[in-house]
Amino acid sequence: MKLTAEEFLAQPQKAITLIGMSGVGKSYLADKMAGWGWISYSCDDLISTKYLKNEFEGGDVDAMDALSRFVGRIGNSEKGGLVREEFKRRQQLYYDAECQALRDMLAVLEEAHGQQNSFINDSAGSLCEIEDTELIASIGKKTLFVYLKVGQEDYKGLLQRAFEHPKPLYFPPDFFRERLAHYMSDLDVSSVEDVDPDEFLRWVFPYLFESRLPKYKVLAEQYGVKVHVSDLENINSEDAFLSVVANALEVQQG
Repeated sequence: MKLTAEEFLAQPQKAITLIGMSGVGKSYLADKMAGWGWISYSCDDLISTKYLKNEFEGGDVDAMDALSRFVGRIGNSEKGGLVREEFKRRQQLYYDAECQALRDMLAVLEEAHGQQNSFINDSAGSLCEIEDTELIASIGKKTLFVYLKVGQEDYKGLLQRAFEHPKPLYFPPDFFRERLAHYMSDLDVSSVEDVDPDEFLRWVFPYLFESRLPKYKVLAEQYGVKVHVSDLENINSEDAFLSVVANALEVQQG
């Protein structure tokens, strides 16, 4: 959805898709917007509570923790790792579930607008990895993509959190295959069973981050706008948020 600042502000019911790396604050911002009356749609929440819930162990209470454990980590089984084929199977299931969540989002958006509500789509960090261009285009037609871009200091914070608390993530198959081979070669690891799951996540995160940056940029250029995370740090009202997006649209217009 390509809009001018004036067109965006004039919309009676707005629709936004937040995009950006895991940890940049998409869910935090979406929660704020829900408090301002927006209908909030969280892809990862729905993946964990609807699309993949039958894959989880019966004793799981926190759905997001269960999703994280399900996506899992490659490597040594004694350290909680998964064998290659099982890891690939779960990655594919997550990808398919994310695509379905995005398809179903469009109906929820129509319902929200029918009720005269604005709509916020809190996308997963891996939205930029979706290869279904028609699906992405349909979302881009109905919502304004707002890319939460991090500065150097924010990037350092993301790296620090990724190192202190390695988090299972989705990897595009070709990227994963290449990075795992490099990791095993660089560290002289001969078998996947000898890969330390958390150490691999720490090692691969910067590569994944860098690989996604141009993809987010393209999505923002095609369907929306780029907003620096630092510009949203002290946002405490809907009007303030809308002003930040409108200013970014004006800058984009040149």
